[in-house]
Amino acid sequence: MKKSMALLLFFACLPAWSLDWKLPVFTLRYEAAGGESEDPDDETLQPSSLRNTVSLRVKEDVESASFGLTLRSSMKDYYLQAGDYSYLDLEHDGTFHLGEAWKLGYLMGMKGKSFPELDWQGLPKDTLALKAGMNAAFTVVKGTTLEAGTAGRWELADNAQDSLQAYVLTAGFSTRLGEWLLGARYRGEYRLPLGSSSGVGSSTYNMGSVSLQWDPNR
Repeated sequence: MKKSMALLLFFACLPAWSLDWKLPVFTLRYEAAGGESEDPDDETLQPSSLRNTVSLRVKEDVESASFGLTLRSSMKDYYLQAGDYSYLDLEHDGTFHLGEAWKLGYLMGMKGKSFPELDWQGLPKDTLALKAGMNAAFTVVKGTTLEAGTAGRWELADNAQDSLQAYVLTAGFSTRLGEWLLGARYRGEYRLPLGSSSGVGSSTYNMGSVSLQWDPNR
């Protein structure tokens, strides 16, 4: 897994090397999250989990484009139950501005998730997920934009029964009418088994939204 991430890091830098680039911006972030649950005996709250996350993001602006590389490491510990896990996530993204009308973007990465304990069958639960996606935004006229995107995730599990593939489709529309901003969004996710040994069932999840914003300052 380490060799695969090193190769991804190498190829992620190629687009920036081929253009005139500025000095990159580095962002180091630490995040802590804790949970509490009620003790059924004395009805008091007791610490139940703790998650520590450290991330490093490098962003670089290159002419009419920008590139980002994010490395994230996280560990979660449960105090009152099993299920501890940790993961290492590496993502590379890029955005290209083509004139005033088009904006194109992409994302690729991988995420390795490790569990110190076996599942109830005594089998490992570790997974390695590969992901890639593309998106586009087109400005029809000033104030009116169409958006669309697609992404895929291929999750390879040590236990082949847990391997899966997932695909996401997104679409959006926004337009400004004077002081009003009208928007509509759609997101659909489709999960499928990966490989003949996978026991993951097929499923879909669709979500749509409509928004209306009033901004009297425009």
